[in-house]
Amino acid sequence: MAQNRMTRGTAAVGALAVGTGTVVKGVKFGTASVDFASITNAETGSATFTVTGAADGDIVIVNPPSLTTGLVFGGAAVTAANTVTVYATNASAAPIDEAAKDFDYVWIDLT
Repeated sequence: MAQNRMTRGTAAVGALAVGTGTVVKGVKFGTASVDFASITNAETGSATFTVTGAADGDIVIVNPPSLTTGLVFGGAAVTAANTVTVYATNASAAPIDEAAKDFDYVWIDLT
């Protein structure tokens, strides 16, 4: 069996599946501004950002910047068409109102 190998450059692929896995239609990288509202101590808050084309069933991986001490990043998910929701929990004893910050993300289009 012939093997294809690319060590540098860009390859355009219509869809990708490894073995019998789910077909990946695309992978896109980006940065989005996230601004949590004030989160009360011992509570979880959320904020959203737009990823055009994202749909329920897709995967999003979010990398937050450093956050205020006591604010714990809780993950992210595609929660509606074109919408990613990120979560954070305030583990401190006082409310935290985090300023808007840029979060990096990877969107894996499965739908």
